[in-house]
Amino acid sequence: KGVATKMLRDVSRRLKIEKNAKDEELRTSLQCVCEMLSRGYEFLPIEIGKSRAKVFRIEDKKIRLPFISLKGVGESAALQLEKVSLEGQEFMSVEDFKNASGVGDSIIEKLKEIGALAGMPETNQVTLFGMD
Repeated sequence: KGVATKMLRDVSRRLKIEKNAKDEELRTSLQCVCEMLSRGYEFLPIEIGKSRAKVFRIEDKKIRLPFISLKGVGESAALQLEKVSLEGQEFMSVEDFKNASGVGDSIIEKLKEIGALAGMPETNQVTLFGMD
């Protein structure tokens, strides 16, 4: 809850200096998140194969975040991420997932940062001889 509250304070502070539609929308979303957290709701992170493009889903009485909730992910990228992650295909690597989804490097980096691509090797290359 502390992170959401801090973000809400930061956005509210920015809006006092300069009004803009993006921060207004963000403030509304953060107010909703803070209210939900204070009422005991829990959120699940974005996860390949479980998250949807734009829909918040309920799983085990918790709310799964959609791809579009990730900063910098627009609607078309979110729809692509949903499509490839729900097709049931297993991805051998981050490179494989990136090629299948068609999203850019910045979105792939954000997915890595939040742990959505954890355990996935960067490329499909296999090392035949260990380098000790």
